[in-house]
Amino acid sequence: MLAPVHLPAPGAAIAASARAALPVLETDRLVLRAPELGDFALFADLLSGDRARFMGGPQDELQSWYDFANYSAGWLLRGDGMFTVTEDSTPVGFIFAGCEPKDRGIELGFMMSAAAEGRGLAFEAATAARDHLFSIGAPSILSFVAPGNARARALAERLGGTLDASSTPRTCVYRYARDLAVLPPEGSA
Repeated sequence: MLAPVHLPAPGAAIAASARAALPVLETDRLVLRAPELGDFALFADLLSGDRARFMGGPQDELQSWYDFANYSAGWLLRGDGMFTVTEDSTPVGFIFAGCEPKDRGIELGFMMSAAAEGRGLAFEAATAARDHLFSIGAPSILSFVAPGNARARALAERLGGTLDASSTPRTCVYRYARDLAVLPPEGSA
């Protein structure tokens, strides 16, 4: 496990303050929040095992750290990024809501632990993130799913995604239309 080093510098307090200003999404059972260092253990675990086979993995801890840092940095660099999905304050997965380099649009990605399976948590978390993206002005949203990942394809379809013409033999592209989301009334804060 990579051991984070904490420096007694003002940067740590600034980072905590910035993280507190980021969106927090709440559902009946879940809280989606910005990643924290303690979430890395689950992230690395998910990308080092069999679950990673549809995401270019498995990968080693160092590559997982680079990915974790990249997705987390999106909040600072672009104002979008990865949410840690928590149930009773325990991380159970991750939802990506934003743009990665070379993405063809705004992306909704999902990666959940085995403990989260079979209870509708991925659907609940992804619905909250999808609706959040639409509420801040996304015209449409895409999910990029490996053709062999039947669970992720079923989730994308359950979320209302339709297979996009830009799909390839290596990637199923699901497009979500804005009218799927439960948006706040016009003019509300």
